[in-house]
Amino acid sequence: MQIKTRSFLIIMATAFSLLMASCQTVPAVESVGLYTLQITQVDTTDFPLIDVYVSVQNENGEPVIVNTEKIQLLENGQPVPDQNIQGASDAGPLTTILLMDNSGSMNYADKLVSAKEVAKEYVDQMRAGDRVGVITFNTEVVTVQDITDDKEALAAAIDSITARSDTALYDALVYTVDTVNPLPGRKAIIVLTDGMDVQSTATPDEALARIGFGGLSISTVGFGQIPEEGEDADDYAGIDEIKLQYMADNAGGDYGYAENREQLSNIYSRMRRALQSEVVISYTTPLSLRDGVLRALTVKLADRYVGVGGESQTQFNPGGLVPEVAQPASWLLFSAILAVLVLLLLVPIVLRMINNQKPARKKKIKITLKD
Repeated sequence: MQIKTRSFLIIMATAFSLLMASCQTVPAVESVGLYTLQITQVDTTDFPLIDVYVSVQNENGEPVIVNTEKIQLLENGQPVPDQNIQGASDAGPLTTILLMDNSGSMNYADKLVSAKEVAKEYVDQMRAGDRVGVITFNTEVVTVQDITDDKEALAAAIDSITARSDTALYDALVYTVDTVNPLPGRKAIIVLTDGMDVQSTATPDEALARIGFGGLSISTVGFGQIPEEGEDADDYAGIDEIKLQYMADNAGGDYGYAENREQLSNIYSRMRRALQSEVVISYTTPLSLRDGVLRALTVKLADRYVGVGGESQTQFNPGGLVPEVAQPASWLLFSAILAVLVLLLLVPIVLRMINNQKPARKKKIKITLKD
């Protein structure tokens, strides 16, 4: 029995390691210095070529444009050689999903009216090449407008939104992440909610774990009531600020809280300007094997005259298994491998059961004749 148990634990540990290798780790950012550097997205789709998207903000939280020649890149604590850096430039076209809460509580105090007006302001400030999609959520998730650069179509879709029912934020995030994952380039989700999640079957961690190897960022906006100290948030009008902050911190995004339309407009404007001022650094990793081992990634904004002006750290998973595979493992592959391993475990048990069911052979009686 101990041998069986040990074998089963080994199989489950192997399966779990394969599962972990198929999931991308999202940026968990720590920043120090005069400026706030944030690694917002790590794209390993074309590994060993890696695209690192970086946002820079000043002491007042305002996005700033920096000289890309002053940004230094380190992998596992070692500076990436200059010959490995393919280029550093503006991040280019941006794809944004506006994920908007349209639960019944958004009807209170004209919050939905304000949210729709601010969403249209965001659309109005799209640059050439940028695209936006609109998804709403209550207990259902609805794609109100597919991703497009048509500002008129986006405005009409936003105007059509109405509010009803309860809130299922994390289910909506899972759906939205799955929608955005296949898209190339810089992509971001901006979530607005005014309520507690009381209906989701998914969790925040499950939504984060769905982020693929192309990466993306998730920013969150709370537009409800923060409970008084020591009190629980109201299920109808309150917001779970801790989880909203957690989502943004662990997905390369930002969190903001608004009490009125003016504050909401300022938050969306700041998030938009931060996204549009990002830079992307493309480099070829010296560790070119998809070994499934986490890599430490650091960016520094440094100047030889004033020293380090900011620093940000995160980790990324190159994907793959040992030995190297051409593509990251999928859920289908994981399920197939797990099924094969379980079958191999069951084969000896089944054979033993079959052998035990065979009828015992009768011993032949040997008769010896004496003279």
